[in-house]
Amino acid sequence: MTARNFFRLQAGISLLFFALVAAVPGDLCATDGHFLHGAGPVNEAMGGADTGLCLDATGSLAWNPACTFLFSGKRLEFHGTIFIPWRSLGSTVDANAFGPGIPGATLSGTTVSHTDTSFMPGLAFVYHPQGSRNAYHFAMLAVSGFGVDYDQSNNFSNPILTPQAPNGFGFGRLRSNYALLTMPLGFSRQVTDRLSVGISAVPAFSMLKVIPAPFAAPVSAGSTMPYYLSASTNAKALGVGAQIGVHYTMNDKVSLGVAYHSNVWFQDFKWTSADLTGAKHNLKFNMDLPSLVTVGIGITPTHSTHIGVDARWIDYQNTSGFNEVGYDPDDAISGFGWKNIWTVGGGIQQRITSSTKLMGGYNFSQNPVPAAYTFFNTPAPAIVQHHLSGGIVQSVHGWDINAAYYHAFQNSITGPWISGQGNIPGTSVTSKMSENSISIGLARSF
Repeated sequence: MTARNFFRLQAGISLLFFALVAAVPGDLCATDGHFLHGAGPVNEAMGGADTGLCLDATGSLAWNPACTFLFSGKRLEFHGTIFIPWRSLGSTVDANAFGPGIPGATLSGTTVSHTDTSFMPGLAFVYHPQGSRNAYHFAMLAVSGFGVDYDQSNNFSNPILTPQAPNGFGFGRLRSNYALLTMPLGFSRQVTDRLSVGISAVPAFSMLKVIPAPFAAPVSAGSTMPYYLSASTNAKALGVGAQIGVHYTMNDKVSLGVAYHSNVWFQDFKWTSADLTGAKHNLKFNMDLPSLVTVGIGITPTHSTHIGVDARWIDYQNTSGFNEVGYDPDDAISGFGWKNIWTVGGGIQQRITSSTKLMGGYNFSQNPVPAAYTFFNTPAPAIVQHHLSGGIVQSVHGWDINAAYYHAFQNSITGPWISGQGNIPGTSVTSKMSENSISIGLARSF
């Protein structure tokens, strides 16, 4: 296979993959901020650690493109991941919090989001010709997302989900669905016997819908009070970024890796939404993928044991859609107001028979959502911090069958309602989230 044919194959598979993903319904929920903590069953089971370990192609392409030189011949991996999130939204409004008699009595309640189980496919391919100092790679990976689906509180049991004014003072039905897929495409090169470098161009594809859409200015047509329109269809946007990485083998037991992932810059999401009179309005919102730096160490104390630890810094504070917060002069909400975070993950893979390997891992993420901004982040409660994972690799007739499970433990944040004039005394909003996930994949070297 020549490099030209390799890239032609990648382009054809990419079109098919994006068509499949666009047809898959459901809400994707992430774990390290709005990033998935791992890529594929092996990397997920290892707590997301692969920057220095380079254990499989999917994890390597997700975190450090320099790793791909370490694979020989052709390596193909593909997988499917099922996400099963649990989310709840609670709120309290004291009597008279919005003015005399509004509301007439204290209101408080909690609503559990509909559990929209999501499925995301992924694949990775590495081609390292025998004797060559270059290796080529591509992958298609679901890397981030969030979503909720809360019913409107028509009986006023949960004030933040009451209808929009004038029939209530909440958001009404609250639904969001965001998913982002990257397609790293590039090569790695052996510089010395111990050092390799890699680079990837990163085309990307994302989808977003938000009901209601507070990032657009409220309208008054057909109502006595302003209200937010809905971005109720999955708007699509294309983006592009880049990755560069370095891998260094210190000896036969220890290796190191470091990589930089640039922002992925996206087009605006765009919608056409009708107000209560039927008049059409054009809505738009921009949200990029943050840049990150990842460093990792791989330790191989024996031929049967592999240990990896990674640390990552994610830059939300310089990323469109996440960096701003609060209300614009036209009462549109400007962004989520997330802070930069560190994540740390590690895992161990142990061969127990000639054909079976077991894995276990742990991942910790700082919470990017300030409690003070819980109100602005009700559509995107990416707040879980502790993740425990496990998995297995079973070799059968030249194929590796990979399976992994992880649990993201419940976390919660609470903050006040916020208006254009600031925090509203006597109010609170609480978001809670946990998650389970199962991944199954196949891999083969040939």
